[in-house]
Parts: sequence; C-alpha cells; structure tokens
Amino acid sequence: MALERIREAIVEGALKLGAQVSEAQLAQQLGVSKTPVREALLRLTRDGLVQVHPQRGTFVFKLDPDQVAQLCRYRAMVETAALREAIAVAQADLVREMERCVDEMRAAEPVADLQALARIDMDFHWQFFAHCPNEYLRAGYEVIRWQLVALRHRSPIHNAVAAHQVLVDAVTRGDGDAACRLLEQHVLENEQRYRVACNVA
Repeated sequence: MALERIREAIVEGALKLGAQVSEAQLAQQLGVSKTPVREALLRLTRDGLVQVHPQRGTFVFKLDPDQVAQLCRYRAMVETAALREAIAVAQADLVREMERCVDEMRAAEPVADLQALARIDMDFHWQFFAHCPNEYLRAGYEVIRWQLVALRHRSPIHNAVAAHQVLVDAVTRGDGDAACRLLEQHVLENEQRYRVACNVA
C-alpha cells in the first residue's frame, strides 16, 4: 500500500520532481510506520523514481538536459527493436491492441482528459513489448518505464490520435522500416516536452 501510494504521488505530480522526501512525513501522511515507507523508497529507487544523495537525503528523481536526451535515445532504441520483433511474430495481435489504444485516445482527446491520455499513451507503447518475444528488450524497457510514466503525466501529448494513427497504419501494412522510422521520430520529439517537465528546457 505504501509503495503504490508513494508511486502514485510521484507519477501523478503530488510529489514534485526533485523534491526532498521525508520518511517521517510520508509515514504520518499514510498512517503507517517508517519501516514500510523505507522499504517502499528502496523499491522506488530501483524503479528510478527516487534518488538517494549521501549527506543530503532522499529526493524524487529529476533529470538534467543530458539525461533527458539519453533517456529519449535509449527509449527509441529499445522501442524500435521491440516493434520490429513484434511485427515479425505477432503483427495481427499487435495491430488490434494498437487500434484499441487509438480508439481510447479518440474518446479522451476531445475532452482534454490529459491523465487518461498519458495512461493510454503508455499502454500503446507497451504493446510493442507485450507482443515481442525478446525478454531482454522487455527488461531493458523496465529500466526507464516508471520515469516515462511520470514524465508522460507531466507532459501529455496533445495530438495523440494523429501521432499514433500513422504508426498503426505502417504496422498494418507490415512496413517495419517505415514504422520504426516513424516511431524513432515520435520518441525523439518528446525530448523538449520532457525537458519542460523537468524544468530544464
């Protein structure tokens, strides 16, 4: 419970990026002892959501401009690799799930449900890994997954349907090269939005 509530507070913005976190304050807010809070923070450190700075304390993660650029390049590499493998082994199932996500975006975009768009966006991109047989690629994505969730909630995409439909169309055609080019461009375009989310634009 402590893990889920602290993670939710970070992802959805109740805890700001770079903010110092106090075990005692979190324990009081959650109505638990400091032990489960300490264990939760250790897990969140492994997830990349919390950083421990010796002699200073524990902080919500925050990325500098170089780290944002590295994150986007790494994400582009693992997502395009997973997409290529998923197209090769599970094209029809992948298309079906991508289309489901775009349909959900069509409902959320006109009413500007930004939290829903962030969640659906994450689901859309996760489908590449869900349909990819390469366990190492999935493990590689887990390294950055929660940071991406937190950044998406702080910088939701506003042209979600159009940006993702072109990917669906390329995958439907079975054109892996075009799909991967579009995906790489799409991912790298996020760098400026993520910088803004980290206040390092």
